Amino acid sequence: MSGNNGFLGKFALYIPVKLLPAALTIFFIFFLYKNLSGEDYVKYSVGLACAAIAAQIGSMWVGNAFIYHFASVSNKFSFLKHSVFLVSTLGPLTALAAAGAAIVLVGGGDAFLSVWVLCLCQAYFFFLSAVCQAGFLVKHQLVAVALQALIQVGVIVSLQRCGGLTYSAAMLALALGYASAACVMLYFAVNRFRVFSRGIAPSKIRGDIKAVFSYGVALVPWTLGMLMMAASDRFVIGYLGLENGDSYLSMKDLFVGAGGLLSMPLLMLVHPLIMKRFKEGRFDASLVEGSLGFLIIAFSLLWCGIWQVGFELFERAVGKSVVAPTGTLLLAFVGVFLNCAAVYVQKRLEVHRKMRRLAMLSLGCALMGAVLAYGGALWFGLVGVALGGMLGQALYFVVVTTSIKSKATVLKAVIRPLLVACVSLVLGWGLHQILSLLLGGEPWWAVSAGWILSFSAVSLLSFWKGVAWQGFLRSRF
Repeated sequence: MSGNNGFLGKFALYIPVKLLPAALTIFFIFFLYKNLSGEDYVKYSVGLACAAIAAQIGSMWVGNAFIYHFASVSNKFSFLKHSVFLVSTLGPLTALAAAGAAIVLVGGGDAFLSVWVLCLCQAYFFFLSAVCQAGFLVKHQLVAVALQALIQVGVIVSLQRCGGLTYSAAMLALALGYASAACVMLYFAVNRFRVFSRGIAPSKIRGDIKAVFSYGVALVPWTLGMLMMAASDRFVIGYLGLENGDSYLSMKDLFVGAGGLLSMPLLMLVHPLIMKRFKEGRFDASLVEGSLGFLIIAFSLLWCGIWQVGFELFERAVGKSVVAPTGTLLLAFVGVFLNCAAVYVQKRLEVHRKMRRLAMLSLGCALMGAVLAYGGALWFGLVGVALGGMLGQALYFVVVTTSIKSKATVLKAVIRPLLVACVSLVLGWGLHQILSLLLGGEPWWAVSAGWILSFSAVSLLSFWKGVAWQGFLRSRF
């Protein structure tokens, strides 16, 4: 397989793997914001964040260590079995921490069980997704996430029609989907890796778990800092019960879901490639630079779409107004972008195992972001929360960028995408103004449809001119 077809073909397969969960997240935002009360939606959003953070703390580092060691281990079935055992030991404990945090932040005894179950199911799901990623089991992973989508949508819609939809019931429905997908991925992985098995000696258990710990456990404080940094505004809103917090969180959830749709398919492919190149003796900086340019273009186009037509479409779909100010929502959106972009910029430090430095940076910036968000909430309300959370993300992005040797190359790599993004934003705004004048603003759907069609051409041109594709196309599997 040629380098071009190899990369683009794998990337095309990874898109639906992340497209379905991201689309599912967006569907739940619309559906639950429409059918839950404002207070219940805040509880759902905060509880979901607690479960996701704890699940990743309990299993994501195991998954990253699995990816790191996968190519070099001789008995892959044994390594998988022992890694699953490790997740099974840690998962219930981290789930307890998530459930306790949810009670403190949003209250209510029903939060405990729903968050605990959801967190445990997500822990298995996150780890087994990493297993499939390491083995490039893309088609198998797609089957799993398709089953997840069918179960979650079916259960939640059924609950709504039967009048039993609450935030805790919705979270348990999500847990059922994650559990089903995890079982399917485990089945596929066991069948794929069993061919490597030559018997499992008890002495191998200690060696495999030690290998996972030696690489992965250092990721825990770093991962905790990254996740807390991203969720600081969410926790402050849930704890203080700020006015219009449900409107802000619904849009923030939408940004996170859309951001995952844009960034995660690329990350799922780039991360194993960077690890592979590094084991071969070099760090492929062109992959990081190209990824950063891709994100700048993609997020700029996404914000333009949300700004020009997205808010109106959301309001009409849910029957509620987006009362959070646009400027406040822009701050939240920038924070989501910085969180996604930092994952790529920090790759050089990650592959060189500078975990202590990354942990100190992420925890320090998370603490700073939480303090700024809380202080901003007390002084300026919702806009203060958004500003504080964004500043924490910005601080981390800057210090990570300035701590690597290739910072000049990184800065050079973002100039062209930034210029293209600015031009695209201006063109998007101008197109909407022209269409509104030509059509008189009515019917509203004609303006939106016309804008989406015309801006699609601008988007394609922006990706073509703004992204350095050469680094991707040179990549070989």
